[in-house]
Amino acid sequence: MIIASAILVLAIPNGKAQQVFSLSPKTAVPGTTVKVAYNPAKTVLAKEKNVKAEIYQFRNYKWNKEEIKLVKKDSLWTADYLLPTDAVFVAFKFKSGKRTDIGNGYGWMLSDQEGNNIPGGYAAWAFLRNGSVPSLFPRYTENKKMIGDDVVLYWMQQEVKHHPSSRRHIVYPWLKVLQKVDPQKAKAQGLQDIFYLKNLQDPTEGDLANMKKIYAEILDNKVAADSISNVIDSIDSAAIKKVNPEKLAAFKALGGERDYKKSLVKNIEFLERYPSGKADRAFDKANWIDYARVYNAVVILASVEKDTATFKKYLANAPFSSLSTIFYKCVDVPYVSQKSLNAEQVYVYARPIVDRFFQFNDAKPKGFMDMYFNTMPIYADVLMHLGKNETALNLATSCQQKYQYEKTTLNELQALLLEKLGKTEELQKVLENSMRKNQMSVVMLAMLKRNYVARTQSEEGYEAYLATLKDVKLDAELEAKVRKSMINKEVPDFNVKSNRDGKMVSLSDLKGKVVVLDFWASWCAPCKAAFPGMNMAVEKYKNDKDVVFYFVDTQEKMKDYEAYVTNYLKEHKYDFNVLFDADAKFSKSYGVGPIPHKMVLDKNGRLRFSEVGYMGSPSELADEISMMIKLARKAD
Repeated sequence: MIIASAILVLAIPNGKAQQVFSLSPKTAVPGTTVKVAYNPAKTVLAKEKNVKAEIYQFRNYKWNKEEIKLVKKDSLWTADYLLPTDAVFVAFKFKSGKRTDIGNGYGWMLSDQEGNNIPGGYAAWAFLRNGSVPSLFPRYTENKKMIGDDVVLYWMQQEVKHHPSSRRHIVYPWLKVLQKVDPQKAKAQGLQDIFYLKNLQDPTEGDLANMKKIYAEILDNKVAADSISNVIDSIDSAAIKKVNPEKLAAFKALGGERDYKKSLVKNIEFLERYPSGKADRAFDKANWIDYARVYNAVVILASVEKDTATFKKYLANAPFSSLSTIFYKCVDVPYVSQKSLNAEQVYVYARPIVDRFFQFNDAKPKGFMDMYFNTMPIYADVLMHLGKNETALNLATSCQQKYQYEKTTLNELQALLLEKLGKTEELQKVLENSMRKNQMSVVMLAMLKRNYVARTQSEEGYEAYLATLKDVKLDAELEAKVRKSMINKEVPDFNVKSNRDGKMVSLSDLKGKVVVLDFWASWCAPCKAAFPGMNMAVEKYKNDKDVVFYFVDTQEKMKDYEAYVTNYLKEHKYDFNVLFDADAKFSKSYGVGPIPHKMVLDKNGRLRFSEVGYMGSPSELADEISMMIKLARKAD
């Protein structure tokens, strides 16, 4: 971003402005006092005995003006000046009698506490020196073309690039200038801006007024302009205020409906009876009437009912703030967690949500990029399973901007796509980067080995190659974390039925062995997500008679859980020793609450490690369990 002193360089390339005028400190923050310094030696005011300053302040996208006196000290005229708390830009005009000096523009862009320019500053710098939009021209200069319209357009682009939230405030004046430069381009952009304004989460009368002016002056659409006028006239009108108590009661009633089919009907009725575009926003805010919540209910329940027509109809008007929840409920849960919908089935819902999401791309409301990075890996996975590999790869690759190979599921997705597309060199880089971050899945480890063998025509040296990819610092950090978590606690004996012909297993029978317990349940998605990493650890120690693993099936809700477990393990090819603790007596006696919960007991039956949760990396989990086993073995 361009800081204040850089603006002066842009204004006068030879640096004269900095010799004539300055503020200190250079990083001028609204609400603070700055020192104004003016040296008129090489200006028209060089010999004047009394010099004042007119200050043009850009505040809330409007110009204000005030005058201050300067005091002469040696060759400088100076003053202490308190910057308004809501100013984003200030410009100084120095004067004595009828003579004035503005140089090429004595402007200063204000900054926040971190030194970043504040929204509105670029626009101010443009309109200070161009009179194409009279309402934003402060008459700082009589020259309305101090800069050309093309330069104004450049600064508008910079404003929105650095501060997307400014767009709603400058959309109309920007279009007015563009209309003078390229009328056809202004019409095309005007249509985009109308869509942008219609989809703002918190439209104001100012936004509606801008829509009206765009329709009337840019798009030559009188009918639409008149329609917007009617909306403006209806805002907070007596008729709308009259139904406020009724609407509040209806909104509160929505939360009390437990029948989801009835809830769907009632939420639709609410939106039709009290449309968000014609609402008393102040009343809604004061009474916590949340339209995003209503849209969430309609769209999500419509997906449950497989009513795609209703789903799409209301999704098309859903505010941005509702989209993250809608994606989670309609795509993430059924596709990733529950696996109740396959890629083809979930695409019916995912594609419209993603389309709606990208309609906010220009505005980029708060949370836009967070939602992008949270949802696009899942959408890319859906696309991959539908054969749309190039698009899926573009999305997956873009998400590495945030995750930097620290998200195993994304790494695996990207690797699979690269393999499908035959991009061997890129695949190797992804696999090696993922290995360095210890964010590898079983599938990726197999890929890495295949890739190595294909390159070297041999398995010889593979383990040494693998060792070179290990990040020593990460390994040390993991070991330090594991050592710090080590405990020494007595636990009771247990006697629990296993999946090995119903044989009973007790802790007392396992004395002399390191025991790894993984508490899980059939309904627990994170528990199952951790199984690949746990299986890597099981495979590592399968020939070690002094280490045993037991997967404790606990807190079960289904009646035929034993049959389910048997089928699940067979389907996923896990040769796990399972202990059945459906009533959770065993787990409760060990203090287990949330799951997954992993414990490691030493050879004397004392609890040495107790960890809750799963962070998402199979390779990291396997390494963590291995370190716990290693330390438990050494324990006295």
